[in-house]
Amino acid sequence: MTLVIATATQTEMKAVLLGFNRRGRIGCKLPGMGGCCETPVNNHHCLLAITGVGPVNAALSIGRILGECKGISGVLNLGVAGSFDLEQAPLGSIVAADLEVWPEYGLRTADGVDPEGIKFPVWEYSGVDGRYSVWDRIELDSEKGFRMLNLSPPKDLLTGTSMTVSGVTGTEERARILMERYKPLTENMEGFSLALACLQAGIPFLELRTVSNLVGSRKPEHWKLDDALQALGRHARELFV
Repeated sequence: MTLVIATATQTEMKAVLLGFNRRGRIGCKLPGMGGCCETPVNNHHCLLAITGVGPVNAALSIGRILGECKGISGVLNLGVAGSFDLEQAPLGSIVAADLEVWPEYGLRTADGVDPEGIKFPVWEYSGVDGRYSVWDRIELDSEKGFRMLNLSPPKDLLTGTSMTVSGVTGTEERARILMERYKPLTENMEGFSLALACLQAGIPFLELRTVSNLVGSRKPEHWKLDDALQALGRHARELFV
């Protein structure tokens, strides 16, 4: 069985690989955007995938991988994210998503986006207790994900709602509106697409990101990307002990 390790960018994947072995060396050439390669990581057979940034790129990349590759055991999404609240999720901290929200799906009204306003769900599926519809959110069970993928939770792991957007929130006002409506902890650009693909395929999905910035702020003191990348590598190593 093969575990997909997906990052949006080469920069994030390089940080992950440096965390694995402190040299960044793997059993394949690091793929470019939209590409993937096979390599062992400890006792796991892995497929490293660079999805590209944004929900469209993520959906296209993971859809192609799941369509072409047999024996995929699950998807581990690693990367950086913004924090809506630096007291709850400080710069450099690591957060596992327990809910993915896509705030841009549905009917846009004067009161915000109504996910059921267009009457067509993103996805419908059958579960043990009946039939379910996916509108603008997907619940995730990180504890189950760690167990099913045979991974170890990193030290000091936080959990919370992750929000997937097509455009990074660039103003305090927009951040406030999203906070009031959805109560997210972090903001990303790929998670919902990857979570939906795994839900459709019936395989585990686990999303962990380190905090690189404060959502809505462009102040230099609220952006620590290099520190978040170093933390990403450090915590990636903890996953595979």
